[in-house]
Order: sequence, then structure tokens, then C-alpha cells
Amino acid sequence: MRLYRWLSDFHGSERKIALAIGNFDGFHVGHQAVIAQMQAKAHERDLLSAVMIFEPQPLEFFGRGKTVGDSATGSSVPARLFTIRDKLRIFRAAGIDIVFCMTFTRKFAALSDVEFVAMLERMQVKSVTVGSDFSFGRGGAYHIAELQAACAARDIECSAIGKVEEEGVRISSTMLRSLIVKGDFSTAAKFMGRPYSIAGRVVHGNAIGRTIGFPTANINLNRLVCPLSGVYAVKVACRYGHFDGVANVGHRPTITIPTLHSLLEVNIFNFDADLYGQEIEVTFVHKIRDEVKFANLDALIAQISADKERAQYLLSLDTPDLP
Repeated sequence: MRLYRWLSDFHGSERKIALAIGNFDGFHVGHQAVIAQMQAKAHERDLLSAVMIFEPQPLEFFGRGKTVGDSATGSSVPARLFTIRDKLRIFRAAGIDIVFCMTFTRKFAALSDVEFVAMLERMQVKSVTVGSDFSFGRGGAYHIAELQAACAARDIECSAIGKVEEEGVRISSTMLRSLIVKGDFSTAAKFMGRPYSIAGRVVHGNAIGRTIGFPTANINLNRLVCPLSGVYAVKVACRYGHFDGVANVGHRPTITIPTLHSLLEVNIFNFDADLYGQEIEVTFVHKIRDEVKFANLDALIAQISADKERAQYLLSLDTPDLP
């Protein structure tokens, strides 16, 4: 799979391109339907399969500096489910040939429908697939009809996937985000087709967890807003195998000055190997409690012990989340 962060680095290819466009945040079953149709078009016409995503995501770009909060997190910027690392991992597993990661700027956002499709033509795109709610250019003023008309003028096939529903509920990143914020991982997994997880490289912390008897593997969550906050029972995959654990996601208010970005700290049960610099994947199974600030370190240690015991119990069950 080839990744292009700048179109100037793309010098064309021997085969033309079938392209799917979207944020693909969470890569739920609706996103998967878009990718599947794009890949079917690629197979039919002997095209390369490609995806166009945006960094930052458009709502992140336009939400900065605003005060009106989003319903799930209280932030003007929607909580991000997947980083670009997560998305690339999913695209690679799906067999995508090329990923175009477009830098989202005011200039890019202001493209007209004709300018946007002219860019696609320069990218050797012959087929475009989007979701039914796709909008683009000049404040999101253009929609499917304008995209299809501009594509037709340049002999580019364009199709849109209708809304994907599960039990009468439209699947969307907004809905998925709400489930994960609430800790309803079983329903989220049904709509994603897999459990919700975060992968990242383990970084050095301040080693306080080790000194109080609960060593943790730490991952910086480089999101403007994280959908997770609190303590969770988790599954951990690393080079040494698969393990149970308990994780805290947040800003560690008891022992540190709150930081801009959330930190994922996971205490892996029955594990004592060095993971620094290595990538791990943490799958969230149950939410145990919200993150709180404790009066002192002793109170924190007592609560961590209770959290670990609760996580061990929950992970031993085959039933959905318990209250």
C-alpha cells in the first residue's frame, strides 16, 4: 500500500484509479460498504483501489476555537475514533492499493465542484464512490448531485452508497462515537464488525505506576478530543501474545498536571516484559468507572486495586457489560 501526503508526490501509475472518499472515522459497516463497492468497481475495470482521507478531519478543522459543544463530548470538535495510524492499519488489511491523505486547509475546503473533480482527473481517477451524506467544497455546499454532474463531464463514473441501517438505525460515525463515549462496546462492535481498539507505540511515562505496584504501558493519544475517559477492562495484543488488563484513559488528575492530550495507561495482568518502543493494540471490553481525582496517593492505590479486581471479574464473563 502506498501513502501520499502530497499530490505533488504522486506522479501517476500504469493503471487508472477507483477512489473512495471520506473520513472513515471508526470504519463502521457503512464505511465498509463504500470500500466494498469501490473495490468491486476496481475489479470490474482493472483499476487500482484507492482511498482519499483528510487531516485534520474537516469538523476538526472548522471546530477549532468555537465554544458550542458537541452532544457526545461537550467539545466543539467531535471526538476522534481513529487516528491516521488506525486508518492506515485498517486500509492495509482491506487490501487498498493507495491512500491519499489530503491536508485539509481553507484553500482545499473552498474548491468548487468543477475544481474538485479536475483534481480527481489529474489523479487518474476513473471511478468515485462516496457515502450518501457526502458533501464538499465551499462550506459543504456541494453534494452527490453536483459531484456526479461534474464527474460525468470528465468521463468519471460516480456512485453513492445508500444509508446503511442496523435494526432500523442508520449507522454513522456520530452514532458510533456516542456508543463508545457511553462505554457500550458490545453495540459498537456490532456496528463496526469488530471490537473497538486503539493501537499505538508504548512510550516512557513517569514510572509512578511501577513504584505503587501497578506498572503500565503508556500510549499517547494524539487526538484533539478522545471519545474515551475513565477506567476500562481491556484485552491487550502485543508481540508476546494476548493478555487481559485494566486501562485508564485521561489526564491523571491525581498525580500530574492535566495535559492537552489524553494518555492511555494499561496495566497488563501477569505480564512483566519490556514493551517500550513497541506497538500494542488495546481492545476495550467494559467500562468500569469515570476518571476522578483522589485526595491522596493511598486512595488512588486502593481504587486501582478495586478496579483491577473488577476488570478481572468482568473479563472472566461471557455476558455483556454489567452496571
